[in-house]
Amino acid sequence: MRPSRRPALKASEILPQNLNLREGERQSIVCPDCDSWHPLYRKMIKTHHLDREARGGRAPRCPGSAQLIDMDISVEQWGERMLAADSTATGRRSARQHYKPLAQPPTPTYRLATQGPQSAPALPRLVSLLERARRAVDRHHAACLACRAGGRCDTGRALEVRAAETQASCTIAREQLHRQEREQGGRSAASTRWSQWAAVLPAVRDADTRRTSMPVPPGRAEAPARAGTANVPTEPENLEAHDRRQAELGLQYAQRKSSAALPA
Repeated sequence: MRPSRRPALKASEILPQNLNLREGERQSIVCPDCDSWHPLYRKMIKTHHLDREARGGRAPRCPGSAQLIDMDISVEQWGERMLAADSTATGRRSARQHYKPLAQPPTPTYRLATQGPQSAPALPRLVSLLERARRAVDRHHAACLACRAGGRCDTGRALEVRAAETQASCTIAREQLHRQEREQGGRSAASTRWSQWAAVLPAVRDADTRRTSMPVPPGRAEAPARAGTANVPTEPENLEAHDRRQAELGLQYAQRKSSAALPA
């Protein structure tokens, strides 16, 4: 490959980021004509074409091919220039990104019922607004010829929409008020039940203590006693009476079963 007739480019005049002289890597350079990376071969830019897809065909040859490069700096000097360029770019770059604050979204319609100017009650204020909106609609219908004829003008439609929105806000406010009343009622009922249980708790504990300390009648088989529980009898006091009663119940059950089995 013969060098071009252009004068040689000095490496010291080339931007350090457009030249690669790292050890262990193939030396390369950005072609000043096509602005793309190409390897260096015998201190010349390797022959290349403007259209890489058509390489080897009729694609025109880049004028920067076989351009001589005068290596008038060492690898260490090139590395120092790279560090200086990187530090300069870092100093120009802002280390912190500043974001534009987002606009605060408007209050949703379903929450308008919970807000009132100067801490005024929401529901009474909305009721008065609803009455005013209805009166405005009635006055407009009485004065507008188009609305009286059965149609709707732009003003009448806007007044009706405003009245409907106010009606919806009133409905939401009533539902919220009822829910708050139910929640407050539930909390008050829970506190009332707790106070009632606290009032009878000493009497309940005293009754449990007296029941566990009562003597067991003699002659009765008892269940094994457990800590904190009273002894419970497991056998009847009169075994003969108990057996007779069980026999009578068995006869009554057999009679009912036989009578139910007979055809009607």
